[in-house]
Amino acid sequence: MTNHVQISGSEAHTAAAYTGGRQTKNAQGNFGDVLEAQGAADRQTREQIAREQADREATAADRQTSEETAGDTDYRQQLLEHMEEMADRVRHGTIQPKIRIGAQEYTQEEWKKLLEKIDDAEEELQEALRAEIKAMREKAEKEQAEKERAAGEQEEQEKQKYS
Repeated sequence: MTNHVQISGSEAHTAAAYTGGRQTKNAQGNFGDVLEAQGAADRQTREQIAREQADREATAADRQTSEETAGDTDYRQQLLEHMEEMADRVRHGTIQPKIRIGAQEYTQEEWKKLLEKIDDAEEELQEALRAEIKAMREKAEKEQAEKERAAGEQEEQEKQKYS
């Protein structure tokens, strides 16, 4: 014997899907309980899915935070080690601090070498100028002496002419 229970609204679709469109005499009285149990199971499933998603997100966030912290720590550690190594080199004299001059950087030793090269080039230039000035003076003195000798000879010739 088949009895039909009339259900309206949103629960009608659920009831039809659950019972296959038929109701038996035994299910007639506790259909509300079945719907309530199905709703509770759905809520539990949704809550379980939400908890699992939250756990995955928390695990991913923890992993990312630990990786960032590890990366920052590794970088800081490498930087500190490099700074200590450079300080040791400076203390032991194996490396000298560089001083920026314009677009170049020079250590004290490199700067001294550069200044020595500039000084040497300047001294060579001064010596060349002194030699050139000396040669010009000698030439001017010779020309002056030649002019004086020529003027003296011409004066002698004029004296002999008029005497």
